[in-house]
Amino acid sequence: MNNMFNAKLLTAAAVIGLSMASVPAGAVALNDFIVDESSVEGLGGQFTADKINGSYSEVVTFGAGTFDTVAYGDFGQYLSNDGATNVTPIELNNSYGMYALFDGAGTFADLGGGLTQFTFTSASFNLYIDVDLDTGKTLPLAAPGAVALANSADDYLIASATMMTAGSGVLVAGVGGFFDLVFNDFALTNPAGTSYFVDPDPFHMRVNVDGDFDSFIVAGTQNINGDFSAVFVPEPGSLALLGIGLTGLGALARRRRKSA
Repeated sequence: MNNMFNAKLLTAAAVIGLSMASVPAGAVALNDFIVDESSVEGLGGQFTADKINGSYSEVVTFGAGTFDTVAYGDFGQYLSNDGATNVTPIELNNSYGMYALFDGAGTFADLGGGLTQFTFTSASFNLYIDVDLDTGKTLPLAAPGAVALANSADDYLIASATMMTAGSGVLVAGVGGFFDLVFNDFALTNPAGTSYFVDPDPFHMRVNVDGDFDSFIVAGTQNINGDFSAVFVPEPGSLALLGIGLTGLGALARRRRKSA
């Protein structure tokens, strides 16, 4: 069972052009940034991190070789040391929340052997602060659409990105999959965003949003859950995407082995 699963993962990596020999996953250095939590109602202080983790819920609607997706994600953890070390203490998810709204569209193809490849042609990523940690989120019944928000009057936008330069995903039938999206125009709002992410100045523009998802059927409308992260990657972007993609494959394999 595990050997069959590992073989499928290696096939998926080969399909999207990943080469384990060219860039080891752990070799990708992530860009540091400084967060100032005191910008949210005077809470906390400053700390340095290089990665943000969270979980997400998504609705996907499939057409004839096409898909539309709408999702929201709640960030709950900062990390440093190239994503290896938890950053504590923080006020995030204790006194305030941070969430992302996402939508995208693209095409998909059945590659055989239980593999499906997704290619994004457009996407947007918007990041919000939930001051009172009380915002409710409800997915639309189908995509495209919009996430319905409750108790969000005090929420505010701190960053957004819409210029996607790479976006792909792979589904292993009956197991799950992973995705990688790279945006080249991540921009902070001013003053809300620049007061929260205070360094570097100007801030990083290249953000990689990657994660894994549970198994689903590639037909009709599906609701999907998974984990995701956001990192600010240095050039060359293709090598960063390569390394993070391999990390996603490894994490997915470990997750599935534990649940077997």
